[in-house]
Amino acid sequence: MKRNMWLLITLLVIASFSLFLVACGGDATEEPDAGIGDDVTEPEPDAEVVEEPDEEVVDEEVVDEEEAPAGTIRVGTWESVDQLSPWNDVIANFEAENPGIDIQLEAVPQDYGTKLLAQFAAGTAPDIYQVGDGDVATFVSQGVVEPLDPYISGPDGIDTSIYYPAIAEFGELEGETMLLTKDYSPLVLYYNIDHFDEAGLDYPTPDWTWDDMLNAAQVLTIDGDGNNATSPDFDAGNIERWGIQIPNTWGDVVWLRGLLPLIYQAGGHVIAEDGSATEGYMNSPETVSAVQYYVDLFNEHHVAPTAVDVDSFSGVDMFGTGLVSMAWSGRWPIADWTAIPDLNFGTMGLPSGPAGEGNALCWAGFAMYSEGENKEAAWEFMKYIGAGDGALAFSENALPAVASYSEDLGLAEDEYSGPILEDLANVQQIPEFYHPRWLACGEANFKEQLERVFLEGISVQEAMDTAAANADACLAEDAPSG
Repeated sequence: MKRNMWLLITLLVIASFSLFLVACGGDATEEPDAGIGDDVTEPEPDAEVVEEPDEEVVDEEVVDEEEAPAGTIRVGTWESVDQLSPWNDVIANFEAENPGIDIQLEAVPQDYGTKLLAQFAAGTAPDIYQVGDGDVATFVSQGVVEPLDPYISGPDGIDTSIYYPAIAEFGELEGETMLLTKDYSPLVLYYNIDHFDEAGLDYPTPDWTWDDMLNAAQVLTIDGDGNNATSPDFDAGNIERWGIQIPNTWGDVVWLRGLLPLIYQAGGHVIAEDGSATEGYMNSPETVSAVQYYVDLFNEHHVAPTAVDVDSFSGVDMFGTGLVSMAWSGRWPIADWTAIPDLNFGTMGLPSGPAGEGNALCWAGFAMYSEGENKEAAWEFMKYIGAGDGALAFSENALPAVASYSEDLGLAEDEYSGPILEDLANVQQIPEFYHPRWLACGEANFKEQLERVFLEGISVQEAMDTAAANADACLAEDAPSG
């Protein structure tokens, strides 16, 4: 009976989580499976990028000295259904303010990346297209992303000081701005207030450390006889409640984006900033110590549910149903968890490690197609959705890049979003931005070897040594000769 209730609650969370599958480390071929909204213009198979010759000639005669950008601008997105509502509002408002520009939204919720790659090859990609963080370096290396600094610093530019500094840097590669931020979420520590009160524990604070989190997780982990994980009588084979679910709330224990904050907090990295090597980074003492701390939460301390544990509950939302007392995830579950009447929870930035604080983002941005034929009009819309009033519409399930919009929405004072925003200062760049083959070479080998730690019991050092060697061999295959 309880599991039926849990399944109903879980359905609420799935809707929010699907938003972030593309913008959190996966490549563009991993979009949510959903339909296209009825009021969205679907892409036509034979559509050219821009076809407005007559309109441009008329505009040129009428406007003369101050010719306003005009024409049809195609915009590509993987979003669908309810996720398109902000798009529709933004487009309507923009077109009302810019009557010479017509925005054609092309929503492709299935196989978005496959279609986009085909459009790049044919030279027919949308003028503006949404990009998940896993594809940024790949698309830039292919030359299909228009550099934005000339537009930003031009007479019709924007003041980049409006952005949170850490967020502005996410659109940059090698010091050049290539994308504008759509939305994002750092990792967050959630805690069940009632569980903490029952255990007599102080709530997490910005000063929390790894040790504080582990100590609390041990006290909060309870077996079938009511013993917590600090008790000599604790039965690790009969756990009824775990102290923390990490690195996410859906049970992927090798999700690297969720582990990156721990690695950064230990002073480690998984690849050189120039993308040249993982050796000495992925297997460094700092990275190994972070991964060891993480693995010990499962294997030694038994305070986190394993993949087998999570699977046994058939996709149940473990934090929402009280099966875990803390959760390490993104911002996206907040709307669903606040809708659960008996769930009393708080949020906090992540704890600090031996080297201090650190966090990572799930991020999505807007790119301008380098081969687009109407870049001035495209820039007008990019400004509107990336830095203007349109940017507000995309903050419902994530966070705005424009700092003042967080203030306008009251997010800085919000009991849930406030601590999250404070932790933005600790965000570091993700490895996807350092090499276009990171996902296939670096992350794939990291995850494969971490899986072996859990399934085969090999040491973390051996796993990371093997992962680094294999990753570098893979990267070398694509390195230019000579």
